[in-house]
Amino acid sequence: MYYVKELSEWTGVSVRTLHHYDSIGLLPANRSDNGYRYYTDKDLDKLQIILAYKHLGFELQEIKEMFADSKDNQLTHLRRQLQLMHDENRRILTIINTLESTILAKERGISMTSQERFKGLNYDDNEEYKEEAAEKYGKEVIDTAAKKHQGKEQEMTDGFNELFFAFANNHSSGISPSDSKNVELAKALHQHIREYSFDCSLEVFESIGLGYVQDERFKKNIDQFGEGTAEYVSDAVTAYVNVNK
Repeated sequence: MYYVKELSEWTGVSVRTLHHYDSIGLLPANRSDNGYRYYTDKDLDKLQIILAYKHLGFELQEIKEMFADSKDNQLTHLRRQLQLMHDENRRILTIINTLESTILAKERGISMTSQERFKGLNYDDNEEYKEEAAEKYGKEVIDTAAKKHQGKEQEMTDGFNELFFAFANNHSSGISPSDSKNVELAKALHQHIREYSFDCSLEVFESIGLGYVQDERFKKNIDQFGEGTAEYVSDAVTAYVNVNK
């Protein structure tokens, strides 16, 4: 038997958070005869799984739904988490290698390609945009998008990186944003968003393209691929939209 304060001290999970998990039915506490909350060893196993899923970016409601699925026992959850952790570990190791290579290149005065400098580093569709996007496009749309790319985050990110690198290369080559090559890239970007995020209309895609330059966070993010890439992509999206109106 483990009381709330005791469990909080051992796990680092605040008492308030444990009470919240209890109130939403994610980790219901037991009640002693005198009304105190307490947890069992089985509850500790469940809490371990909850924390691991949270670390991997799952929402509390999604975790609760996974527990409600009778087909998913503890071993299934642990195996799934281990695979996701291995995937995350590979990504982190790639970033470490990229940073080490960058340091070595700077020390020796060696030039690196854009692909080498950003290998493993994401086009960052950051969590901080989520709330704003929900207000703009609707919470249901954003929740659907999150479920659509769940488990495919690296695949989605790699696709964005490939497209933005292609735009950056065209930009550095002096190709016009409205050139047919860029119109095709913008079409591919549109399809990528629809496949991994939500059923993005042409009008919404145009709005997203404008956001690449109007929102400094997006602009800074995309300009990692090369100075001026954000504006270049925005112009290409506009050209694509005009062709397809």
